[in-house]
Amino acid sequence: MPMLLGTKGDEILKWRASTELVASLKQRLERKWGSSSSREAEAFLGTLIDSLKEELAYEGQLDQELATLDQAIVEAPTPASLVPLQTRYRELLAAHFRRRNSPLALCGACNKLHDQVLLRAAQLAEERMRDLGQGTAPVYALLVSGDRGRGEQTLYSRNRYLLLHQLDSQRFFLFSRQLTQALLEAGLLTAGETPWHGSLTEWRSLLKNGDRHEPPAPELEPMLPFAAAQKQAAPPLPEWRWRLESMADLCHVAGFEPLAEQALTAAAAALREQRGRDPFFQLARRVISLPLALGHFGRWRLERGGEHHGEIDVETLGLSPLVQLVRILALQAEVHEGGTLERVRQLLYRGALDVDLAERLLKALQCLMQLRIEGEIRSEGAAAFANPEEFSMTLDGRLRSALEAVLSLQKIAYQRLVGQV
Repeated sequence: MPMLLGTKGDEILKWRASTELVASLKQRLERKWGSSSSREAEAFLGTLIDSLKEELAYEGQLDQELATLDQAIVEAPTPASLVPLQTRYRELLAAHFRRRNSPLALCGACNKLHDQVLLRAAQLAEERMRDLGQGTAPVYALLVSGDRGRGEQTLYSRNRYLLLHQLDSQRFFLFSRQLTQALLEAGLLTAGETPWHGSLTEWRSLLKNGDRHEPPAPELEPMLPFAAAQKQAAPPLPEWRWRLESMADLCHVAGFEPLAEQALTAAAAALREQRGRDPFFQLARRVISLPLALGHFGRWRLERGGEHHGEIDVETLGLSPLVQLVRILALQAEVHEGGTLERVRQLLYRGALDVDLAERLLKALQCLMQLRIEGEIRSEGAAAFANPEEFSMTLDGRLRSALEAVLSLQKIAYQRLVGQV
């Protein structure tokens, strides 16, 4: 816990976490020294030093293996060759998580992996376009929305991608096809998924008007190397109307940075404009009413059938409500940047949360992220389920405390937002 708070939390939270850590270590050492001879104490210190050396050696070896994979990603000859590299990368990160149990460390490494793969896939799309005689790629910006946009990418997170261009041209529509194909082959998109694509003007229009009367995105068709590309309307985003994640959890990964900055500025302006309107408060009501895994009389809400029968859906009934609640309150407080951790910190700065609840929320985030990552490791996919029958008493108590913190946040959000509808 001190690793989480001491790295990203507010100064008050840092001090509290550090104090707890030092007090715990002092208590344990005093118990050890109080019942040990000098020879036993010396042996204990020797064991501690050896353990530290072993951990440093492990970290050094991991860094070397990841550096080798980083270089292999940069040099990958095809998008498909990025898939086994990602698999090996995930194996190393999963092993590190089992050893360290740090969501922050894993998310940071997964953010880096995602960005490297996305950047290389975009470069290979440009190369393929040139090799097929379709010309050079136009000026574009590639943005990502979702877990990666918040800096909370895990082993199998899925995101939305947005491809923006400055001017309509045949080259852009050829490139959008090549990029979509590259992302599919690299495993960043699944079959049937396509990035949103359009001009900056179309992006601003989408932010303002939503997807009213927009037809569904057309499926990609094979295109010959020298075939003429036809302009298509910018597709709608899934559930775009007040899908805040698409505007609030957005970051630039590849392409022309000034164009990306204009897109991000437009999204921030749209959020400021819409946060006082009725759709925002209607969405707030839905988020506040999301069910949690802890039901009446302290009973768990469990899956009633299927592969995960008798298990808790940690994502749907825990982590997602927390992330959405913090996002809603942050936007209402005009906090637009950062992930969930940073938003909690900013809410504390602005007096929207007290220190006790902020600390409880950060502990809840850590607990729920740990359970999500453990679920991904077990399933080797995006599943985030946990079996309460396998919980230790400690884990059972941590999860209950985490969900009680989310419930407290729901009550605060209800008091501040629902009365404004």
